[in-house]
Amino acid sequence: MRITEIAKPLVTHILSESLVEGKDGKNTHLEHLEDNIFNKGYPGAKEAINYLYSLHDMLEGNSTSQVSMTTKWDGAPAIVAGKDPQTGKFFVGTKGVFATRKPKINFTTNDIKLNHPGQDELQAKLTVCLQTLSKLNWDTIAQGDMLWGGTTDGLQSNNINGEQYLTFTPNTITYAVPQDSDLAKKMQSSKMGIVWHTEYIGSTIADSEAKFGFDVKRLGDGSNAGVWQDDATIKDLSGTVTLTAQESAGIKDAIVQADSYLKSIDAETFSFLEKGTEVIGDKVFLQQLKAHVNANIRNVGAFEQDPTKFAQGFVQKYIDYMTKEIDKVKTQKTIDSKTQLMVDGVRFIKEHLTSIVAVYDLYLKIIEAKNVFVKKLGAIQTLDAFIKSEKGFEVTGEEGFVAIDRMGNALKLVDRLDFSKANFGTGKPGS
Repeated sequence: MRITEIAKPLVTHILSESLVEGKDGKNTHLEHLEDNIFNKGYPGAKEAINYLYSLHDMLEGNSTSQVSMTTKWDGAPAIVAGKDPQTGKFFVGTKGVFATRKPKINFTTNDIKLNHPGQDELQAKLTVCLQTLSKLNWDTIAQGDMLWGGTTDGLQSNNINGEQYLTFTPNTITYAVPQDSDLAKKMQSSKMGIVWHTEYIGSTIADSEAKFGFDVKRLGDGSNAGVWQDDATIKDLSGTVTLTAQESAGIKDAIVQADSYLKSIDAETFSFLEKGTEVIGDKVFLQQLKAHVNANIRNVGAFEQDPTKFAQGFVQKYIDYMTKEIDKVKTQKTIDSKTQLMVDGVRFIKEHLTSIVAVYDLYLKIIEAKNVFVKKLGAIQTLDAFIKSEKGFEVTGEEGFVAIDRMGNALKLVDRLDFSKANFGTGKPGS
């Protein structure tokens, strides 16, 4: 049985417009659907809402666009492997292979030791990847989520609610497969497990660009190499998830509300996003705005539901951030410069409180519509997933969903209150 037949799929929809591009064409970070508003302003908000309309049409069976599905695993580390386009030599690595200054590309076990000093667990994982994945039929570069391998805490046997399972916990989530199943036997006979999801195309590793979606058949039979592998693509959604008339009406209403609210906002309202970058800095303003959102999830397990309180709280968030930055510097000239930046930033945020309130209100409405889809699609989960706590294994959903446009760009759809809060502070090797 293929893992994609029993795992929770993540919806992929081919859109007519590009969504959020990865940095330098690399799949190094996926943005949340709602954060497209912060990243791209008014056009980003329109793209997010158009995606929700398209997803609604797909689940009603009315979509005329090509539709596919992918699974998204909570794996770690992200493994990049394949043949160097310039030399033809096989290599493995993490996302660090794309580093601009010192790319961490490993052709040998010695490279692994030199590139990742003091990271014993990561070295062990990359070593087993180098030894096994090199035996596959490579003609490209691919990225996947490593599920187990290289360390003693990989596949384990656990009794959960009276049932015996083969489990693995690559990151936050523990996946469980019935111990006596054929799938469990195949996993146990392998040295590592990985699910491929992205291909990289280019004349060099540095210049390659990500193309989401990868056919694992291109790599041949992994069992001969000691690799349990699969790709993330599911070819057919027919009958798996459908909307009842009541669900359809409810979802459509949530999207229409968000759309209507967007149409009531002048596009100029979003200009504070670009202006804030100019006044406060391109690596500070949006970063702190998103951090302000995540702080509520981390601290109280919920989004701030009052847009006015959110906007006012952002002022204090920025002051706290700049105060720490000022405390780091020594010279009076730099202190004065950063102090002035803080004053200018606070003045700017206060002058644009009305715009921040309006945009965050739309942000909440898009989250509301998105979460209806996330919960509906969660019903197709058949692979058991848990989060291990002091109380034992607690049932959870999987990480989330990924939306991919026709250009190969992607956004993620995650119930951030269910998954992201649990994932904050989880550190796994991968850089």
